[in-house]
Amino acid sequence: MKPLVVLHQRSSQLLSPLLTATVGHKLPLHAYAAEVGSGLVAALAGLVPLGFAGAVLEDPQLRLDALKLVGALEPEAREAGRVDLVVPEGTRLRGYFLEGVALANLLHRYAFGDRVLWLGPLRPELSGGLRSVARVALVAPSFPEGDAFMARIPSPQRGDVVVGLERAEPLARHSDLILYTGGPLPLELLQPYHTLLALQPVPKEAYRLIGQYIGPEELQRFHLSVILEALGFALPPDAFAVS
Repeated sequence: MKPLVVLHQRSSQLLSPLLTATVGHKLPLHAYAAEVGSGLVAALAGLVPLGFAGAVLEDPQLRLDALKLVGALEPEAREAGRVDLVVPEGTRLRGYFLEGVALANLLHRYAFGDRVLWLGPLRPELSGGLRSVARVALVAPSFPEGDAFMARIPSPQRGDVVVGLERAEPLARHSDLILYTGGPLPLELLQPYHTLLALQPVPKEAYRLIGQYIGPEELQRFHLSVILEALGFALPPDAFAVS
């Protein structure tokens, strides 16, 4: 039985479903959470000598800080510039960034359609999860930010970038999937043929305007699934009871 720690800053949303799945499937892991505060260096330094299976980093700042503290980075972590899983490897640590992989798996599982509109705060670290779709359009806070995000997408998949929600309607009209990451959600953009993949909660009125709704808990399930897969344990996303 190896310990697997979830490091967080205030509270953990990942521990409960992770603990339930590891216990329910009798995995040789003891999952628990620890509020790391300013002790990330010490927490990661203890993974190898204490025989940990790994450390899951839940908070955005921890994921950024850990980038400098691991000896080896997987390509996704290097590209994203952050780490959400640290695994002991011999005498050193290896860093993974798996949330983008989880998004890619989610999109593949549900076959949402070929054209995606990103609506809400930009999360460039997730851009790798969009590489399986045919076209990505973007509502950005500014053209420099939008262009920087779009530069991370392979050129054949780059769609239009607009600034301001008032210019979003033509993009929404030609999109199959709206990927919503928070902020204002103009309901007039939503159509019955849309799938709405929400990484943040949406107003209940949105449900009746769209064809399919996938809530924030679904990406969390896929994320936990790929985390355990990286540790050598294959559990499907449905194994995680996320509320």
